Amino acid sequence: MSAQYDLYETPNPDNTEEQKPLHARIVPSGTYSKKEFLERASRSSQTFNYNVIDAVVGVVIDELAEALSEGYTVELGELGYFSISLKCTHKVMNKRDIRAESICFDNVHLRTSKEFKRKIRREMELERVEKSKHAPRKVEFSIEQRQQMLQEFLKSNGGITRLEYSRLTGLSRLKAIDDLNAFIKNGILRKRGAGRTVFYVWKQEE
Repeated sequence: MSAQYDLYETPNPDNTEEQKPLHARIVPSGTYSKKEFLERASRSSQTFNYNVIDAVVGVVIDELAEALSEGYTVELGELGYFSISLKCTHKVMNKRDIRAESICFDNVHLRTSKEFKRKIRREMELERVEKSKHAPRKVEFSIEQRQQMLQEFLKSNGGITRLEYSRLTGLSRLKAIDDLNAFIKNGILRKRGAGRTVFYVWKQEE
């Protein structure tokens, strides 16, 4: 079975009209539950049945948690290395301000081995999803992000047209108009000109 992927538009952090290259991303095939994964492992094994594999996985998880809690880095063969990270519960500017209760567990990290990555690469077959179902998708920005993008654009250009706002945010014509009207209503923008010469300026700086 092939892994499916699709192409997505890359956000432009500079808020310019320059088009960024598309990037590929896996389309998830689903999620294996523990039971489903163990059933799959037991079917592929000629030595161990489901109950044996389940018991071994349980022991590995318990021992791994205990070793990590004692500060060890744990290597599990081709899988790679497990380690933990810590975090401070509040900002500390001086080492003398650190107390044991100020430090706590943060996360578990897995650094996969080169052998494990090569194994995946050898097994993987990629297939593009059907265009009819998955066209390249635009990144959608929240209204707060769009307002920030608008403000940055106006700082550099002074004014903006509806077409420029559509290109900036990736919104359709009607959605762009809705946004601009909402910004006017909220006292953020002021409308200038008429007809085809309409443009918008940052009202708060007038």
